[in-house]
Amino acid sequence: MMSKMGLCYKTPPPAMRNMALAVMLMGTSSLASAQDKADVVLYNGQLITMDEQQPNAQALAVKGQHIIAVGNNEEIKKWSGQNTREINLAGKTVIPGLIDAHLHGIRAGRTFSFETYWFDAKTLPDALSKLSQSAEEKNAAQWVAVVGSWIPEQFAEKRDPTLQELNQALPANPAYVQSLYDYALLNQHAIDALKLNSPTPAIPAGIVIERNDKGFATGKLRGTIGSFNQLFAQISQDNNVGENLNAFIHYLNKRGVVGFIDPSAGQEQAYRDFFKLQQQQPMRMRVGYRLSAPPGNEAEWFKQRLAFRPAVHDDGKISFLGFGESLVLEMNDGVRMSSGFSSSPDAKNEQYKVLQLAAQEGVPVEIHAYTDNSADAILDVISEVAKSHDITQLRWSIAHLNTGTAETIARMKQLGLAYSVQMGPYFESPAIERANGKTVAAQSSPIQPALEQGVIVAGGTDATRIGVAGVWHAIEYHVTGKALDGSVRDEQRRVSREDALKMYTLNAAWLAFAEQQRGSLRAGKLADFAVLDQDILAVAADKLHQTQALLTFVDGQQVYPEQ
Repeated sequence: MMSKMGLCYKTPPPAMRNMALAVMLMGTSSLASAQDKADVVLYNGQLITMDEQQPNAQALAVKGQHIIAVGNNEEIKKWSGQNTREINLAGKTVIPGLIDAHLHGIRAGRTFSFETYWFDAKTLPDALSKLSQSAEEKNAAQWVAVVGSWIPEQFAEKRDPTLQELNQALPANPAYVQSLYDYALLNQHAIDALKLNSPTPAIPAGIVIERNDKGFATGKLRGTIGSFNQLFAQISQDNNVGENLNAFIHYLNKRGVVGFIDPSAGQEQAYRDFFKLQQQQPMRMRVGYRLSAPPGNEAEWFKQRLAFRPAVHDDGKISFLGFGESLVLEMNDGVRMSSGFSSSPDAKNEQYKVLQLAAQEGVPVEIHAYTDNSADAILDVISEVAKSHDITQLRWSIAHLNTGTAETIARMKQLGLAYSVQMGPYFESPAIERANGKTVAAQSSPIQPALEQGVIVAGGTDATRIGVAGVWHAIEYHVTGKALDGSVRDEQRRVSREDALKMYTLNAAWLAFAEQQRGSLRAGKLADFAVLDQDILAVAADKLHQTQALLTFVDGQQVYPEQ
């Protein structure tokens, strides 16, 4: 017997743990011989199954890759044999493995350990200390970077760090501190490294250098999503991609995350590196990906990519899930907060051609829309496509929709679209309020109206630039409505813990065409689940973000802690 993290184990000899699945799934009354016994039995717990037929249970049994039984302790213990690994949960909570339905993980994982994160810093000294600590682990002159997922309003000082403060925190390293996709701050070493005071600055097109009255760079840059991504890719080249990806997957597993959908991973090399990792070692994460076209003649680009590719393909660990999230650049409103977005007739026509292609080939799509009027323009195009094609089975979705209205949600319902919601307003609430007023900010995002109208809502984080990887910060935000600046969403726009959990389990699996295989704890489904360190239905709501996994299983194998 072994004891670990409050759980008690009876572990069989290692050679017996990988015994092949020898019997078909059967009821607990049909146990016949040793080969019918479970590989793993977990009992004496609180199971939140996400299965409407059996919402709660005490125990489950695993054979090979699958759950073979869920029920009470007495029923499940019958599956235990001489070679079964038994885990006494000691009252701990078990949930289906979490799925982040909108995580830029293929790209973000590449630089995970390279980056410094400020989302939990309460003061500027705290934040600057994190930079100094990161520099201690780097060589002199190596970049130290914070890339999104913080706002000045989160600090007690309610301001950005100054150039002098960044210089003090990093006396030997260049600093790059990006605030969402709004602007970036540099120290003097970074200004010099990028040659901002020379006639030929070493920066991508689209980056604007703020200068003082003498013409010198102040250390502040403006740009766009694309130009900031290019700049960060430039400064993070000296980076061990494989180690970072592994560290990122470990970070997710530690929080009970077993899968994610990447809505657009960026450059082709990011996909190559991720696929290479999958070939080199067993994957501890199920990953779906979508393709996003470069600007210009997007319909033809997508058509070429589909020529030798099925509309949806899933090998169990890596799945192709169609197009996203920017189908046509001119139809993408970026991180716009206010209404007034418009696009040209040519852009709308190109979007129509892309969606017509997707409808003809049966390809799923997820489309970015921050603002309600952007979503309205997209829905106009989808409505035209729907006149000649049945798209209701393709699981198309609109992502973000921070300022979406009930009317827009109703249009989505009528067209058979899903809503892919993230945690953007957790960071962007001050910007939404500045652009639209307090009422709109307090009603962002329209999750509850979508649930009330029967729209499937799948949960994502949008990490790591405007979100926190690991899902629990997002779940807490959806439950409490409290944003990072302290503002609070209207109570009627918050959701229950159960609804939030469903968004990141069964509904996220549905968006990946995988709800029959995962997303709930049910006999016959894949054994993807997590044992948590706290009772998420009883703990104070503002402590949900602290949730971690004691154990995480994927395909019936323990992936955290790694064995």
